[in-house]
Amino acid sequence: MKINQSFKIKALALTASLLCASLSVPSAHAQLSTATIRGVVSAAGKSLPAGLEVVAVNAATGAAARTKTRADGDYILVGLAPGTYRIRVVGNGIDQQVDEVVVQVGESTDLNIALANVPGAEAKSLEKVVITGSATRGDVKSSSVGTSVTTRQIEALPQSSRNFLAFADLAPGVRFETDAASGQSSLKGGAQSQDNVNVFIDGVSQKNYILRGGISGMDSTRGNPFPQSAVQEYKVVSQNYKAEFDQVSSTAITAVTKSGTNEFHGDVFVDRTGTSFTARTPFQKKAEEEEGVKRPKTTSTQYGFSMGGAVKEDVLHYFLAYEGKKIDSPRTVTARNLNQFSDLGAGVIPDIVALQGGAVSSFKEDLLLAKIDATISSEHKLTFTGRLRNESDLIPEDVNISSAENVKDRINDERRLEVKHEWRTDNWLNEARIGFEDYKWNPHSRSSDPMIKYVVSPSNNQNNIQDVLFTGGSPDAQNRRQRAFLFQNDFSLNLIPNHAIKMGFKFKAAKFDMSGTSRSVDVLNTLVNNTTGEATVFRTDAAILPASVSLKDNQYGIYVQDDWRVNKNLELNLGVRWDYEDNMLNNDYVTPADRVAIFGAQDPRAGAAPGQTYAQSLAKGGININNFISDGNSRKSYTGAIQPRVGFSYDINGDAQSVIFSGFGRAYDRTIANTMLDEAQKNASAGGEIWMVRNNGKMPFTDQFALGLRQKVATWNTEVGATYSHAKNQFIWYGGNRDVNGGTAGASPIDPLWGSVPGFGTLVLGDFVGETKTKTVYLKADKPFTKASGWAASITYTYSQGETTNKEWTNDVFNWTYGRSTAGWNPSKDVEKHRIVAAGLVDGFLPWGLLLSGKVTLGSGLPRRLTDCTNGFTQCVSTEGKGSSFRQFDVAVGKEIKVGYGKFVVRADILNLFNTVNYGGRDDWIGGPGNPQNAYGGDNKNLNTPNGMAGPMRTFKMSLAYRW
Repeated sequence: MKINQSFKIKALALTASLLCASLSVPSAHAQLSTATIRGVVSAAGKSLPAGLEVVAVNAATGAAARTKTRADGDYILVGLAPGTYRIRVVGNGIDQQVDEVVVQVGESTDLNIALANVPGAEAKSLEKVVITGSATRGDVKSSSVGTSVTTRQIEALPQSSRNFLAFADLAPGVRFETDAASGQSSLKGGAQSQDNVNVFIDGVSQKNYILRGGISGMDSTRGNPFPQSAVQEYKVVSQNYKAEFDQVSSTAITAVTKSGTNEFHGDVFVDRTGTSFTARTPFQKKAEEEEGVKRPKTTSTQYGFSMGGAVKEDVLHYFLAYEGKKIDSPRTVTARNLNQFSDLGAGVIPDIVALQGGAVSSFKEDLLLAKIDATISSEHKLTFTGRLRNESDLIPEDVNISSAENVKDRINDERRLEVKHEWRTDNWLNEARIGFEDYKWNPHSRSSDPMIKYVVSPSNNQNNIQDVLFTGGSPDAQNRRQRAFLFQNDFSLNLIPNHAIKMGFKFKAAKFDMSGTSRSVDVLNTLVNNTTGEATVFRTDAAILPASVSLKDNQYGIYVQDDWRVNKNLELNLGVRWDYEDNMLNNDYVTPADRVAIFGAQDPRAGAAPGQTYAQSLAKGGININNFISDGNSRKSYTGAIQPRVGFSYDINGDAQSVIFSGFGRAYDRTIANTMLDEAQKNASAGGEIWMVRNNGKMPFTDQFALGLRQKVATWNTEVGATYSHAKNQFIWYGGNRDVNGGTAGASPIDPLWGSVPGFGTLVLGDFVGETKTKTVYLKADKPFTKASGWAASITYTYSQGETTNKEWTNDVFNWTYGRSTAGWNPSKDVEKHRIVAAGLVDGFLPWGLLLSGKVTLGSGLPRRLTDCTNGFTQCVSTEGKGSSFRQFDVAVGKEIKVGYGKFVVRADILNLFNTVNYGGRDDWIGGPGNPQNAYGGDNKNLNTPNGMAGPMRTFKMSLAYRW
């Protein structure tokens, strides 16, 4: 590993700072997978002695955490697993218990305790301990912006699948979307890419390195990333996370899994839905009524169980969760354009006709989590967690004209093992984790036969061809794998009053083995004579050998976080972290010699001056190609990922009722390893495209700022705030070619100059130059569930302005026309201006004991990028059009029936109750040569014609479960 002098200086400086901090200031609470209770123990008229013991006992497991008060009565309990706790104060003749307190993941709860009837104190007639502070309000003094999602919400709120992330959009600026056609889900924050999110489960990052989507297994799947029945609760942090969060620069989610308790509990369930439970889309109605094409019938079944209990009460507990998912999507293989053949019995046509009929695109997923918690002593605890995920998904090349064998099997497998050791005393807590992950993505053909594309032409030539049917093997073949070993340690001390400081480090040794090809089999383009039926192969696209990349990447991270309570009103959140990766960009890569040679040679294109090289032509257009040519020593690892994260909260009256908060932070992320495969794969083809990554690459980051007010109004917790985030160094691919004068040869402003020098394909450059901005103003109101009220509600309104430097107005990794001119800022097609997400549930007082829940999502619509070519295709410009608004109202109704030792639960979920049509896309072309009409009139008849769906039509899902 090559380490330059700058790196050494920065590393030594930051390490020295952390060592000084560790010697002078104590560490405290872990926020990623645990919670904290802190406060002051007091008694009216009496100063209490230091050293009173404050004990928190988990009501479910019996696990105890303890600490001692200081001279001013201050205490702090750190590293608490989310749950219900009984708090007890003991010592100096005092033994008093507090009412049960509930803490949630990632929260720091104020719990000030006023003891009653303490000897020597003023006389009191109190029957119990008095609690003040934020015990019923959660994390009101945090400088972060986010939302907690409880166990009750996860289990009760309606959704089409069992993806626990479906409720993350209750947080400001967060979008969770499921594609209506493919069933694939994505999670995004503001105008940033889905690659910039991260999910932490039990404190461990689930980052995806080999695919998009941010989370391992989230991209290119109809499945779920994790068994929902194993998730206890989670917190969505959309802005200003603390220093322990790494490899994330937009939305961070920290979730905690369930554990076994002293009581034996479990459930068995099955869910079912499908097309027979789903209303038809307008497109399906039109196809059936006008073309006689009925939609294929699809069924989706989810099933599983969970159970947990004690092997030995208060000592050894276990938890097991399994969830399976099976989707059968029958499709009808129907050859197109058969009416162009004069004799269906001639030549190969009968063989084509015989390939028609039914086929099934099936999906199968198995998710398993096993967990053991062992309390070895009052000081030591061990947790073992194992996870398994298996997926197989049959995907046709074309859903309508691919024969039954013309499919690829998309394998999506994951294995994870984690061991956590907690060592706790009255004065310190150490949390050490080791882990192993193995994630594999492997779409491949089930047939090695050549793919045959049957086509027909009215004139029986290679021009104006139309597809008839596809058969044979699927050409796509990819085999990508990420494996990693993790060591992570967090150390906490509890010695100095009013400081809650956490410090830690992480080492992850990751290995990537990636290979693939877009054409694993020969593709035979076959013209079928429309008279004789004779088949003729007019072009063979030969199979391409797979290119491969194998690299090791060591990742390091260190941080310190101090939550300093200056006084009863003011709290400061002060943190800094530093991350480093020694081989994120495949530093040993060497640009192939055939690619390098063309840049130093005479530019062979017309108009180039004698002696003018291709590199000099590019330089005229502002491209220094030497920045992209790698000789195995050119690429350097980025060492500047130092991330300050600071914030404050000010409790106006000192009673946690009105709290002003603000925060600023920088957060670095990473570039996915698949970028390296793209480069190697494209350059492996002789005379093919030229893909090159900039040598001195930087890690993407986001600067974030938030300001807000939290206010308690009766039983509601309300919040109003404003946020700003500016993401930089985002990786993009763009068209790098320029003509001999450094221009683009008259290409449209919205199109790159395709190609390069003769004999090679397009020049594509990868650089860290993308940017996005997101501004939001939001309002939140949350009414927590209580048994007394029997209901809960949450509502979030967000006004957003999203901008991007991408000329496609997206957060995609492709920005083909970057560098052609000063692009400025464009509206982001991923951010609605107005968005309301509300959820609620009622349980306990409805007739017949019914449980009712609902979720409402209202959006003003995503911006549309209209391409205006009324002045000709070389003068096309982009203009903004109004997108379709979005409205969806989901509801679930359930009934519990006591049977034996448990209860049956019958439930119906109805998605899009009012069957609202939410269109997802429209024709975005305006005018063209010979059609000089204005943007919204004339011959542009299809401008506002919908061509896709943004959400489901009315869908029923029936569920049956038995719980005990």
